[in-house]
Formats: sequence, C-alpha cells, structure tokens
Amino acid sequence: MLQPPASAAPGLPEFSRPGTAQAAAPVLYSQRAYLLITLSISVAFTLLLLPTAILARPHTSAGQAVLLFINPVILFELLFGLNYLLRYRPSRGQRWLRRQPVWTDRWLRISLTLMALGLYAWGRHHFDTVLDIRLDNNSLLIELLTVLLATVIGFSFQIGIELAESGRSLTQENQALKQEQLQARYDSLKQQLSPHFLFNSLSTLSGLIYDEPAAAEQFLDEMAQVYRYLLRHGEQVAVPLREEMAFVRSYTYLLQMRFGDALALKIDLPEAALDRQLPPLALQLLVENAVKHNTVSVRRPLVITIELAAPDHLRVCNPRYPRLSAEASSGTGLRNLTNRIRLLNQQHLLVEQSDHEFCVMLPLPA
Repeated sequence: MLQPPASAAPGLPEFSRPGTAQAAAPVLYSQRAYLLITLSISVAFTLLLLPTAILARPHTSAGQAVLLFINPVILFELLFGLNYLLRYRPSRGQRWLRRQPVWTDRWLRISLTLMALGLYAWGRHHFDTVLDIRLDNNSLLIELLTVLLATVIGFSFQIGIELAESGRSLTQENQALKQEQLQARYDSLKQQLSPHFLFNSLSTLSGLIYDEPAAAEQFLDEMAQVYRYLLRHGEQVAVPLREEMAFVRSYTYLLQMRFGDALALKIDLPEAALDRQLPPLALQLLVENAVKHNTVSVRRPLVITIELAAPDHLRVCNPRYPRLSAEASSGTGLRNLTNRIRLLNQQHLLVEQSDHEFCVMLPLPA
C-alpha cells in the first residue's frame, strides 16, 4: 500500500508521487491581492490605450468612451481570472497541469486562454452587430488579432507575477533549508550523543576489551567513524551516497555487536549510484527507526535492505515485527528528513507499507 509517511510520523505534509515535474505552485499573493493587482494592471494598461482609441474616433460620445474603456478591462480580467483558476484554484485540471513541465504548463494555459478569449471576442462581435452598438467596422479577424495581442501582453504580466512568486519562494526555502539543517544537526547530535546511546556503546565495548581485544579495537574504530561523520557532515545540505553508506555500515556494525545475528544489513547499490547526493544521516535515521520500532531477535532476524528501486529512488525496507510495548515516537526525525528532501530537490518521501513490510522511497536528485 503506497502512502505518505503520515502513518509513521503524524503531522507530515501532503506528498506527491515520485517524478512530479513541478512542485506545488508557490503562492506569493492571496486571492484578493492577486485580483486587485491584476485589476490594477488591466485598468492602467487600458488607460494608456484609451486616449489613442478616442482620438481615432473624432465624434466619440461619453457612452462610447466608457465602452472603449470597459471592453479591454473585461478582456484582461477574463485572461487573469482564467489563469488564476488554472494555476491556483485546487481542481483536477489544476493538479494535472502542475504535473506537467513548466513550459508545457504555460503553453497549455496560453492555448486555453486564446480559445476562451477568442470565444468571447466572437460572442461580443456577434451581439454588438445584432444590437447595433458597434463602435467601428472592424472585422472579426481584426478583433481576434486584438485578442491575440491582449493575450501576449496579459500573459507577459502573468509570467512576471509567477517569477516574483518563484523568487520569493526560493528565498523562503533557502532560509527554511538553513533552519532545517541546523535542526537536523541538533537532532542527530542529541540522539546519537545521548547518554542512552553512549551507554550502550560503552557497555558493548567494555564487554569486548578483555574477551575479544581485536573485536574491541575494531568496535572502537567504527565508533570513531560514526562520531567523525556526525561532526564533519552534520551541517552540510547534502553528501555523496558513498559517504553516507560508509557511515551507515559503521553505525550498523555498532548495533550488530549489540544484537548479533538478529540484525543484518543487505545492500544492493550499483557503483554509478554512489556519487548521487542525499541529506546527511538520511539512511541512518531509517535504520535507527527500524531497530527502534521492531523486535530484534535471532528467531526472526531484522534484515534491513537498501537498494536502488529506480534510477532516481532508493528503497529502504525492513520486515515488520512490532514490539509488544510500542516505544513512543513523535515522528520528528522522519518529518525533518521529509522537509530536508523537499527543500533539496523538490520531491518527497513515500512509504510502502503492508502488514509484513515497511519501506521508504528516498528520492535522489539527478
């Protein structure tokens, strides 16, 4: 069953499927602000053109001048209103457009806008003729060309609004990413350097020193590797998968010395994937969660599998052996990892969960 990791960590944001072409549209303006801005653009641009239109008609009456002003405003507002519905208003069509590449999305919106405004121009031309309220003798072709020009001008303003939104969104996400990295470093150090973890590690080490000195020496080396990685990469945005895997092997080794054959790590990764980037401590968190939430026993070994499920996704899986007394979990670690991945490459974690297996799909940026 494919689902976002809300079941593992309550309060996580809503997720999209892997490979989504675009992230959700950043909204810089509220609906009211957007409508006011676009209305101001429509009125201002129409006022610039109105003197030329009046001078071209020497005997323009006040009523005709009002019509000359209203028609372009309506045309621009139809354009902006349609783009608001296609870009911001949640609907099946809007969600489908968001899954398209950026320029495909824009060309589709331009095409739909041209069709809608073309129908408006045709309808207005027809009724103006029937009601005999036409201000000039322009043909339908001229009016359709006017619609084309209005669409180009109006969409230029629309793209400007979208670029302003993207710029603001990028600034906000950069600030959020810095905060997430600081929080991630704090959480990882708080968890890994906690007295509980350190006590377990030192207890294991003390049991090896006299009975198995060689194993104790290797255990100490692996422990040093774990803490060296934490101090070296805790503040980084991303690290190569190769370095993260070396860290996870050392971390798992410490756990295996405690659990013995009850815990195993199975890795199936091609060499070409090891240079891909991912947030530091991402895999360690998933290994830790597997051990934390499952019974680890020789009778039912906990085998954690890390493999490349697709060219741009890792799959980390473990069997589900729920503890008799479930350990309390706030879900902070997984939620933090989800946010870091979203900010790093605009994708999301996904969870594949059944009664017997728990898997996390971890996206890798190109």
